[in-house]
Amino acid sequence: MATNKTGNMDILAESPGVGYKLCRKKLHWYIPPGNNRGCAECRRIYTKNKYQTDPVFRSNRIKSALNYESKNKEKINKRNRKRYEQDEEYRKKEQQRVNANRRKKWQKDVAWRERKKKYAVSWAKKNKHVGNAYSVAKRFRKQQAVPAWANLKKIKKVYKQAAALTEQLKVKYHVDHIYPLKSKYMCGLHVENNLQIILASENCSKGNRTWPGQLDCQKGSVSAIFSRELLALLND
Repeated sequence: MATNKTGNMDILAESPGVGYKLCRKKLHWYIPPGNNRGCAECRRIYTKNKYQTDPVFRSNRIKSALNYESKNKEKINKRNRKRYEQDEEYRKKEQQRVNANRRKKWQKDVAWRERKKKYAVSWAKKNKHVGNAYSVAKRFRKQQAVPAWANLKKIKKVYKQAAALTEQLKVKYHVDHIYPLKSKYMCGLHVENNLQIILASENCSKGNRTWPGQLDCQKGSVSAIFSRELLALLND
């Protein structure tokens, strides 16, 4: 920056050109937003600091936001749906937020948890064909993944140990495939060396998304790595 003999910055000599204005607070040039409310960047910093330090201001802003949401629900929902459909990163973060809220509610809200359990039981009774189809497909995958050299006695022993642990500790245990039988990247085998006994909650959260020696590019979903166009071609 150019400096005059008095030590003050010659800010006027640094004007970018026509259409810019000088911010009095931070002494920098900006393009007016068109509403004659000054520098948008400085106003945003000021509002953020005041929101964090002034409880009255914060309360008023929250009330104003809630009032706006109640009057413009359809507009906000339409905007959010459009962003959810177009922005992959936003969709991923939104889904993570929803899942986190559900986990917290499941842990803290007993009434909500019981309603969810009743709904799951009711849905299973009304949609037995879906559960049957899933069970058959899962059983078929296991049969296809059993090689001739698999030790069936040892496999049964692992399942028996999991059942015994569940009975003894009163906590549900599952037999998990270390390398999943089916995933987007690989298919393991249903053999004794590929089995481990873990908590049911851990197995459900793990799913078929993690395994030893996993590459970094395999830790996210396929849709997060490849474009929709490429996925459409691969699915065909």
